[in-house]
Amino acid sequence: GEYDFGGASGGGGCSSPSADGGNAALNNLPPSFPETKVIQLGSFRIGIIGGHQVVPWGEMSALAMVRRRLNVDVLVCGWRRKTGVVEYEGGYYIFPGSITGAYSSHDPKVNPSFLLLAVQGTNIVCYVYELINGEVDVSKTEFSKQQ
Repeated sequence: GEYDFGGASGGGGCSSPSADGGNAALNNLPPSFPETKVIQLGSFRIGIIGGHQVVPWGEMSALAMVRRRLNVDVLVCGWRRKTGVVEYEGGYYIFPGSITGAYSSHDPKVNPSFLLLAVQGTNIVCYVYELINGEVDVSKTEFSKQQ
């Protein structure tokens, strides 16, 4: 298959490198990332946010307000360390989890995970890959855009 877009919703940003030059790998990153990003994939408008800026954190009604403000069909939110797809108030919310499985003070048991979106016209298939007890678990969620 062929992929038209790759992205990450959290964990990749950094502020400017330290005065002593910081880590050489970080010197090649932009000094900041936008708080939100909206892309068009097929017939879907997809919003991407880190999620830290939504208060209260992880609250679906607060995320719904962001989705409506961005005027998107799907909101990808990287704040939650749990993976999943949620349908709420006429929109879809995708939580990719943590690709590293890094510790979270909100949930100390975090499994490494990532997701792939297969977008074809008015349909999306979301594949979630999660490492659980040394085994890769793959789940699939399908949804369509209402015409």
